[in-house]
Amino acid sequence: MSYREVSRVFERANELLRSGKRFAIISIVEYKGHNARHEGAMMLVSEDGSSVGTVGGGTLERFSIERAVEDIKSGKNELIDIPATSELGMACGGAVKLFIKVVGAPDYLVIFGAGHIAYELSKIATGLGYRVIIVDDRPELANRERFPEAHDIIVARPRDAVEKIPQGDNVYIALMSYSAGVEEEALDALLEKSYKYIGVIASPVKALRYLDSLSSKHSIEKLSQIRAPMGLDIGGGEEPIDIALSIIAEIQMVKHAASGRPLNRVPELLEKIKEKKALRAQ
Repeated sequence: MSYREVSRVFERANELLRSGKRFAIISIVEYKGHNARHEGAMMLVSEDGSSVGTVGGGTLERFSIERAVEDIKSGKNELIDIPATSELGMACGGAVKLFIKVVGAPDYLVIFGAGHIAYELSKIATGLGYRVIIVDDRPELANRERFPEAHDIIVARPRDAVEKIPQGDNVYIALMSYSAGVEEEALDALLEKSYKYIGVIASPVKALRYLDSLSSKHSIEKLSQIRAPMGLDIGGGEEPIDIALSIIAEIQMVKHAASGRPLNRVPELLEKIKEKKALRAQ
């Protein structure tokens, strides 16, 4: 693959990454016989089916683009083995193996609040690959000096800020404001849009007050999307970093659709050892 081709593919990839859009890279990982393109040839396919680069043209390329668009929607990578006998094979009679790698949109963590917990959570989340957006109406706290790692800092009231933040299933919201009024305003605005996760640092009493007030404008189904108090019960201290760790643990659990249960298998493995010993003793 020539420098020109690589440059075009990478330039388009950078554009899509900056805009937060998904795409797929199709690469030839193996070929046999006579093919128009060889190992290393690649093509970038956008969500809308537009492409840059080529893996050989013709029926094979049309098929590859269609599969890539499907994979982008599902978020799954795919290895496709196309023999020379396939009607999708290269016109010159060769076999080809393609790998479709989906590059998803970046995950955003929007933190409403710029206090101590937000400070710790922003650092941890950035280390995990989230694009962190800090929202607060206090410029003395919501600034680049305090949050140098943040992707963006929005100094505004919640309702105005909600219009500026991304939404979708790759966006996670963590509310930890200095004011109950600010948090309720934020929840009211957020529930009008769609996010993967909405969590609030709130006691059950405080959470009940929010839910009761918001129930006059939002359905029970909508309100059920809120997590309060947010975070997992993992113990530890009560310092901001401990709370931040609990919060990001729950967000990771939601992101990966995990159970949050311990991975420890030793008890059941020991039971198997006991069973083996019992059988030997017979």
